[in-house]
Amino acid sequence: MDMAQIHRKVVETPLHCSHSVFYEVFRTEANLLPMVSPRNVKKIELVYPTTSWVDKVGSRKRVHFDEGGLESFNDEVVAIDREAHKITYRVLEGNLMMHLYHSFVATLEVKPGTAKWTIEFQKKNELCPDH
Repeated sequence: MDMAQIHRKVVETPLHCSHSVFYEVFRTEANLLPMVSPRNVKKIELVYPTTSWVDKVGSRKRVHFDEGGLESFNDEVVAIDREAHKITYRVLEGNLMMHLYHSFVATLEVKPGTAKWTIEFQKKNELCPDH
């Protein structure tokens, strides 16, 4: 298997709320994610030089997935399309993520009734999981 190959995984989740509201939580109020989804996100914080929760290209955050911070990563917003309700994030560094992958990019696209995550990643070796 060619490790330089970009792998792609798409996950769609049904929404039981307004797609616009769901999108705006990610775009302008990501600090609410630990309250909205406490089983998935334990803590989220801004990373210098970012000073606002309103996403723009270049915004950076640190997302923690467990209480001790062992599972966490820093991401950066690389693209926003407000009309299409789409945000693309690139993982810059992470405790586990960057040990397994050379690159990891996630795009959230929200439509009425559905949130779709498209993940593109480059594995460091064939033993790395496809997620």
